[in-house]
Amino acid sequence: MELTDSVAVVSGGSGAIGRAIVDELARGGADVVVGYHTDRDGATEAVERAESHGVTARAVAADVTDESAAAALVEAGTELGPVQAVVTCAGYTDPGAIEDRTATDLDRHLAVNVTGAANVLGPAVERMRTGTDSGASDGGAVVAVSSVAASLGTVDTAYAASKSGLEGYIRGLARELGPEGVRASVVAPGPVETPMNDAIVESLEERRFRGHETVETLLDRYAAQPAEVARAVRFLLGHEFVTGEVLHVDGGMALD
Repeated sequence: MELTDSVAVVSGGSGAIGRAIVDELARGGADVVVGYHTDRDGATEAVERAESHGVTARAVAADVTDESAAAALVEAGTELGPVQAVVTCAGYTDPGAIEDRTATDLDRHLAVNVTGAANVLGPAVERMRTGTDSGASDGGAVVAVSSVAASLGTVDTAYAASKSGLEGYIRGLARELGPEGVRASVVAPGPVETPMNDAIVESLEERRFRGHETVETLLDRYAAQPAEVARAVRFLLGHEFVTGEVLHVDGGMALD
């Protein structure tokens, strides 16, 4: 799928990884709708960077845990044209020890990281399906941003569970939508140089939780840059014969 003249919707587009994804898609020629929850300044920066590439971009406030707000985010994309690319990057983590966990903690992780993605993807793929004939070669693509925690159990139990659930959801989506030409895959980063990762590391050190620190990469550095995650997202959106894939951007960490 060529990004030129396409429309992309990115939830969580105001964060460090989200901004990098918006920039990468705009660089490829896509008009972009930047979803954000509270970080208006980050969303504004993402829009300005996107527009510097000569595309149309707009920021839309949307709490993805609210179905109507998530649907409105997708609708904002359709105002620019047919939505052909969707990236769910909105995420939540509040690391804690298992003995301190409550049902509310787990519910919050699942609400943002799984249900939040589903709230965006439901109305988005409905439009993708109705916009293509069954069996079309490429009706668009969705990519969810997960984490190596889904397979390695790092960060903590609630976060790992939510990201595992997200990956299962996307695999199911890939099976359901494949015959209609709509692709669905996952990018699963390891540590990335972001403020969120800094907060995670600080929590791990306070709890003496071994987390990522027991798992090494196979390369000469430990963390990715947001732009490296963004390039993986663009690859999966663009490759017309890849679906149901979980692409780790972790320097080989998942193989250790």
